[in-house]
Amino acid sequence: MTGLQNIPAELIEAVCHQLDVLSIVRLTQVSRQFWRIFGQSSALQYKVQLELAGLRDVCGKAGSASRLELLKAYQATWTTFECTRSTKTTVNMAGESWELVGNVLATYSSEKGFFFHRIPSALRQVPPAEWCITDLPVGVKDFSLDLSQDLLLVVELTSTSTVVHLLSLKTGTPHPLARNPHFSRDFDEPGALPEYCHCQIRIFGEYIGVMVQSESHDQVSLFVWEWKSGVMKQDVHRDDMTSFAFLDHRMLLIGILDSFSAELRVLEIEETRSDSEKIQSDSFKFSFELPAWSHHPEVAEIDMTIQTEPATSWATDSVLDEPFTTGHADRLFVVSFWTQDASFLLCVRLSTLLNLMEYPPADTKSRTMVWDEWGPANARMLRIPGLPDPWVCFVHGQRCVIQISPIRCQILDFNPLSTWGKCILHEKTVDNCSLVFQDPVTTWAPFTLTSIETSPSAAVMLAEDGIVTVSVDEDSCTIFSV
Repeated sequence: MTGLQNIPAELIEAVCHQLDVLSIVRLTQVSRQFWRIFGQSSALQYKVQLELAGLRDVCGKAGSASRLELLKAYQATWTTFECTRSTKTTVNMAGESWELVGNVLATYSSEKGFFFHRIPSALRQVPPAEWCITDLPVGVKDFSLDLSQDLLLVVELTSTSTVVHLLSLKTGTPHPLARNPHFSRDFDEPGALPEYCHCQIRIFGEYIGVMVQSESHDQVSLFVWEWKSGVMKQDVHRDDMTSFAFLDHRMLLIGILDSFSAELRVLEIEETRSDSEKIQSDSFKFSFELPAWSHHPEVAEIDMTIQTEPATSWATDSVLDEPFTTGHADRLFVVSFWTQDASFLLCVRLSTLLNLMEYPPADTKSRTMVWDEWGPANARMLRIPGLPDPWVCFVHGQRCVIQISPIRCQILDFNPLSTWGKCILHEKTVDNCSLVFQDPVTTWAPFTLTSIETSPSAAVMLAEDGIVTVSVDEDSCTIFSV
């Protein structure tokens, strides 16, 4: 210990910057000297507080001491979030489609075009911004966007094909980085009218994914492209797919649902196969079984979707001066189940799924992990009053928001580092009467909960810097930002 005491404080601080947060915390417990060095270094405190909050540094103009104070205020505001103390903005929602991605709320009307609103944050020094695209010479069935890549992805459906347009989010012109500004895929069974189809669109860095389901055909199609080159990576056709999300830059997470069971299956994006080959069960890299459905005769139809916040490419670093932003080393996946009479959410973190695939339980002898082996300790199943429309985006980072009444919502935070000493640890059992699942479902993954009172609303969405409530008549949104 004597040797350590003689090491210059500057060297100790420099070594700490190379350590992970838990190692830094342990080192401060070794001696008063190390604790004093940590207490006098705003840069070290900022590094630790960032990771505990699930954020990352953007290296803005402010120094570490200023950024540390902003970070503390930002976290305190989220912990005690009150709509009455937040910056309030009202946005007209007239139109056929809406989308909230990160901090951008977008609406589309066939008569007026696109309107975009960037949600501001005084604490993160993000100014508000509004812009529109009124002259778009393509049909719009659905759309998504990625501000960090200036990417507006528009899906157009004809009676014979799915057409994807890659546009600039700022101008609506063909995206300058796309080798081909649009590409299409013919339906295997042409004749489905676009109005009877619905889409799911995901953007994840260099990849885009589009899932198309027609009410007149049982088969669901999933297409994945590398959008800059236009190279198709996956062309999946099944009748039991319900939803998908990008797990990371190598893998997809696909929801599979049949009459009595459901699974989350992992598919490698770059896995190659012939155009005519359909994906079978043994083509998946890994499968996570979900609780089995009840055989109750009243459970006629169950729907399932996957929602998560897409990881950004960070291209906005050179545009905005915010001191920090959401980190995506880990993020939350929420699987929604609903019937006519009951709605449930299953929450699980990305790191949990990746760790289970890399280090499965010793008794797991196949690539399929049964629910009892992984689910209860690693996920949290919640019963909620009801699910909003599928377009409502209620997940960001490791948080999700659920509406428990027209005037109250709850924010659930699953970041394990930010839940120390204040998390909900006790196990919870849902569906005791087995109305939806074959057996009652018990889970105990930890989370923290913040209850927020809102104005009367039909739904609540979650952005990076606030919550967005949808009016009861669904003709406007109110943004409450931090």
